[in-house]
Amino acid sequence: MYEDNDTIILGLDEAGRGPVLGPMVIALVKATEKDLKKFEELGFRDSKKLNKSKRNGLYDIIMENYEVKTIILEANEIDSMIEKTNLNNIEIGVFSKLINKVLKEEYNIKKGNMDDIYCNKKIKIYIDACSNDERAFKNKIKSKLIFHNKNIEIIAEHGADDKYKIVSAASIIAKVVRDRIIDNYKNIYGEIGSGYPSDRITINYLKNYIKEHGELPDIARKCWKTSKNIMKNNNKRKEESVNNKNCNKKNENNSNKDKYIQKKLF
Repeated sequence: MYEDNDTIILGLDEAGRGPVLGPMVIALVKATEKDLKKFEELGFRDSKKLNKSKRNGLYDIIMENYEVKTIILEANEIDSMIEKTNLNNIEIGVFSKLINKVLKEEYNIKKGNMDDIYCNKKIKIYIDACSNDERAFKNKIKSKLIFHNKNIEIIAEHGADDKYKIVSAASIIAKVVRDRIIDNYKNIYGEIGSGYPSDRITINYLKNYIKEHGELPDIARKCWKTSKNIMKNNNKRKEESVNNKNCNKKNENNSNKDKYIQKKLF
């Protein structure tokens, strides 16, 4: 008999959905129902509500004691994918990919073989829904799973990262992984801020980089409105600068021409 405490629970969340710089990190943490009490004791909560030291400490605990899977989408990958779909569908696709990896392992599903699957394992999947329509989001996830039956339950809600500790764990993993990537970028590119459009340091970095190089850095999401606006304004300033130079040159030529005419007359 399969005890409730042995029910497998999966938590999924992302970090870096909105930034103009850097990747989006999607994480999955796998545990069992009996681990939830420990999660409460450790103080798992939405990673945004934890300080850096606390996040890093919990990250180490999660990595050492539970199964973790992550997918990192770099800026150029997001640019490429966004041409064909939207950000919600990108997240749904990655969430589903991570879940399917676990389903293959737990149900021993081999490629192309769905026969003799051991179906009695109970799996609860908790996801921080990125869509305004939670039901539609849940159904899209369900439709992309390689296998689904009554023992697989999907819970997709807004604010799941604070409501469900298993999602808090995924939130912590995703946040720490992304933060460390950003820290590494700073060693390469200098101070770039947090990568978010609301961060003045990030915006100034982009403006200065574009002014110097005439293009966006590799770590920027070129499809983002922020990137497009900064590029547009930079090109506009360059055009105005060229026009001013041409105008000044024209005025200088006219002045020289007037001096020549005056010299001929007198």
